[in-house]
Amino acid sequence: MLLQRYNVTSAIVWRSNRMQVRVISAALAVLSLMMIGNACAETPLPPACSVLTAHLTDAAVDSPGADLAMDTARIQQALNLCSPGRAVVLQVRGKSDAFLSAPLILPRGVTLWIDHGVTLYASRNPRDYDLSPSACGGTASGRVPVCKPFIYAYQAVYSGILGGGTIDGQGGRPLDGSQDSWWQLANRRTESDKKIAVPDLVSSYESQGFRMAGVTLRNAAGVHAAIYKTIGFTASQLKIDSSGASHHSTGILLSNSPGAVIADSWIRVPADAIALKASILGPTSKVSIRNVHICGGRGISIGDDVYGNVSDVDVDHVSLDHMQAGISFDLKGSHGGTAHNITFNNVCMRSVGDPLQAIQKDGLQTTTLPPLPSIQFHNVIVSGKGRINQRAFEPAPNSTCADLPAFSLAPHFAAIPDLRSIQIPGTRRSLVVAMDGSGDFPSIQQAVDALPVSGGDIRIKHGTYREVVTIRKSHVHLHGDDSDPASTVIVYGNGAPNSGGTFNTATVFVEADDVTMSGITIENDFGFGKGQAVALSVTADRAVFRHMRLLGAQDTLFAASKYCYGDYGPCVPARQYFADSYIEGNVDFIFGDSKAFFDHCELHGLPYGNVMFTAQDKHSSVQPSGYVFDHCHLTADPRPATVSLGRPWRPHATVVYLNTRIDAPVIPAGWTEWKRFGISSLPVAYYAEFNSSGPGANPNAREPYSHQLTKTEAQHWSARNFLAGDDGWDPAKKQGKH
Repeated sequence: MLLQRYNVTSAIVWRSNRMQVRVISAALAVLSLMMIGNACAETPLPPACSVLTAHLTDAAVDSPGADLAMDTARIQQALNLCSPGRAVVLQVRGKSDAFLSAPLILPRGVTLWIDHGVTLYASRNPRDYDLSPSACGGTASGRVPVCKPFIYAYQAVYSGILGGGTIDGQGGRPLDGSQDSWWQLANRRTESDKKIAVPDLVSSYESQGFRMAGVTLRNAAGVHAAIYKTIGFTASQLKIDSSGASHHSTGILLSNSPGAVIADSWIRVPADAIALKASILGPTSKVSIRNVHICGGRGISIGDDVYGNVSDVDVDHVSLDHMQAGISFDLKGSHGGTAHNITFNNVCMRSVGDPLQAIQKDGLQTTTLPPLPSIQFHNVIVSGKGRINQRAFEPAPNSTCADLPAFSLAPHFAAIPDLRSIQIPGTRRSLVVAMDGSGDFPSIQQAVDALPVSGGDIRIKHGTYREVVTIRKSHVHLHGDDSDPASTVIVYGNGAPNSGGTFNTATVFVEADDVTMSGITIENDFGFGKGQAVALSVTADRAVFRHMRLLGAQDTLFAASKYCYGDYGPCVPARQYFADSYIEGNVDFIFGDSKAFFDHCELHGLPYGNVMFTAQDKHSSVQPSGYVFDHCHLTADPRPATVSLGRPWRPHATVVYLNTRIDAPVIPAGWTEWKRFGISSLPVAYYAEFNSSGPGANPNAREPYSHQLTKTEAQHWSARNFLAGDDGWDPAKKQGKH
């Protein structure tokens, strides 16, 4: 299998409110080496964890009113159970070559491999895509999405979609129970001047290193590949194809996505083929677009009328054929962003209506650019018409460039999946892990993998296990074999700068519901002062942790929801319960957006640097999210730096301390500010205490927006009330702590 190498020579510094990630050239090289291409080096393909075979045909899916069995459950279960670094493979079986599915979630580190001859069709039921009742297909509601993407990667570092098959959004076919298609609904925007909400086909959000190679994306309702807040996106040998009826179907959208590489790809859509935009979350920069062939539509669009910050873009060896527009700039950037350091090299256009367009600062649309020396054009030719210089199109009827290839001649992806090591779940529900060989396995991850899909119990004998553990099976129960959790240690040393970002650094990932752990120390020993390094990451519902020690520095515990569909939600909630445990760290060392309850826990601030016990992350005022600490003990050594109860990662952060002994030298105000986009967050955060004691308790001096609760108000935050949900979950009841 051949690999495309990319030379990214400059470092990228990316900030996203909660974290800073420095991606140097070596790190970006690693990301690009993971992308399948067509150059000169061999690389192993991700081994398959499971293979699913088709049971439908294209003809059956195309039949009007056919009542077809959906493949959603079996595909999603296979993805959920797949280990990081592996792939779920969709294959043809006999004459059956089609899968039909509702929206899918792509987990961290997992590849969806769509094999040659396979088409994965998106459901045509609008209700499958609703994020609020009957919303998808209606009027879009501002910054909060109302439609799920068909395939969604959320904080799914190093995940991807590969193979020689096709993903079809069915955007032009009638929706279930309607005569209208997604495209017809979307095109009514022109008539009503209201944007209609339709689902994107593939979307990534905060999924660093997300990659796509070989597949064909076609007939998307919205954007074919919408990449948000993602570092190091790579696309190679991608084909994107949508008919002229899909007026608003963009090919690839990059928004706040630095370090992207789009290469050796073919795009035929009536809207923007590639759109590079900024967002309120940050710019898009360090983008390489090479050897891309574009047919129809509006070519390459750079900038936007609000944020506008797009920079350091290199476009090389690109062809544009039969286009409404070739290269477009939106220079308006009302919030101060600019398009700069952009170079076009060796671009050939043929039959292009407007080779160069620009929306100026005053909103006027022109066919020239203002004097911008940082935007360069070299050998940009419009065949038979002229060329583009530094500012404008220059007529020259004799201008010629190489013959442009037809879209139908796009090469096929030659790779085949690696099926040599399919994962087969075990049958034993009780296993023992021992380093000395006296148990069933010497590795915790081996034991987790050997459990049946329905989970089971794993007893871990004392010792130090240096490994990363991922739990993706529900009802897994891990227990240390000693009454002292310090005797059983799981430790690793991943950090944000070398692991693809904060969300991929954990020593233990708990991603399946109804997992319990007890009597274990989980540690990240990446080092102090080096950046984010998570010990335990929990994105599961009904997860219980008792008698634990969680050791780290910055970002020790990530207690988070399952996933969110954007920076402002909506989010799928998750509840977690921690009891009789010790958690230590310094900066933001308990962070995330789950509903987490901490019962009789000790939180210890390490003796260096600033200590913020929490950085809660509630995405909106209505998200069911918050942290509650009941009968906990806060400790930290005296130091000149700040010690605070927490700061708001996002404005609606919610943290409540009940009956807490505060021996840590917490600042009198209690809480520290964290402005978001220059706006204070404390006025809208919900920070509260009830019956705090100790030298750090100072109710009269607390930050004015915080609350001192009455006994009646405090009852609202009990474990029974806070964690109940629709199923009445009450993990504290088992310990008699009501």
